[in-house]
Amino acid sequence: MSFNFNLAKSGKILINSHRGYSQLYPENTLHAFEGAIKEGTYSLEIDVAMTIDNKIVVIHDHSVDRTSNGSGFVEEMTLAQLEALDFGAWFAPKFRGTSIMTLEELIHWAIKNQVGLVVEVKQRQRRFEFLAELKILLDSIPFAYGYTQLLAFDHPLMVRAKEIMPRVKTQVVTIARYCNHLEAVMCSGADFVCIEYPHANEDDLRSFKKAGLGIRLYFQPNDEGLHPIEHLRLKYGGDVKADVIRWMQEGLLDMISHDDISMLKELAHEAGLEPV
Repeated sequence: MSFNFNLAKSGKILINSHRGYSQLYPENTLHAFEGAIKEGTYSLEIDVAMTIDNKIVVIHDHSVDRTSNGSGFVEEMTLAQLEALDFGAWFAPKFRGTSIMTLEELIHWAIKNQVGLVVEVKQRQRRFEFLAELKILLDSIPFAYGYTQLLAFDHPLMVRAKEIMPRVKTQVVTIARYCNHLEAVMCSGADFVCIEYPHANEDDLRSFKKAGLGIRLYFQPNDEGLHPIEHLRLKYGGDVKADVIRWMQEGLLDMISHDDISMLKELAHEAGLEPV
């Protein structure tokens, strides 16, 4: 039993909700994950780090200051300290009392609900210890490897992950166009590559696909409240939407990712694809 992350040329595209449906719910919480399912989407990008007592929790920032009523760094806190905090009220009063989730809890939930997880590693200290604990966790849950992809900007860390967990699927982020982009990705042993529009090139996308890689296009949020396509057009010029739709129609993308699920679904429909 596993989740299919590779949907290019299937007539479908994965709508990958960034930190869950974080536009309408507090990010990286069960509310945001269940909200994504209510919208008929089954792929989540989430973030994790390990506490000082070796528990892997779901949170984006290195500190808890922005998304809780507490203060401190995740890697310097215990799970009990984190569980005593409120991770919902900062977003809206109705979410008061929201607890942090452990990755273990989320994986069990994801398998039960047939949801694919793109798990971004935010660990800064004790990174190899983090991987060791992650291996213990994934080994202990039936089908866990089939429902998760490990994501990182740190390509060497993903190489290490593959060495100790041969079954793990990985995704690496590229935030530039390299002289040999394909070689840079393949050196990491990744199964998937995450790209952003400013650094994307059709020749590279085709070479990624020819090499058997999955591709995720991530749209950065912006502070102006603009539609991400409009934001990119104003910043870089050109017909951004036409480019993205062409890439989807050509089967160069497996998933598109952003906080706004409805926007992603609209793009998929414009490309004539089924959003899932």
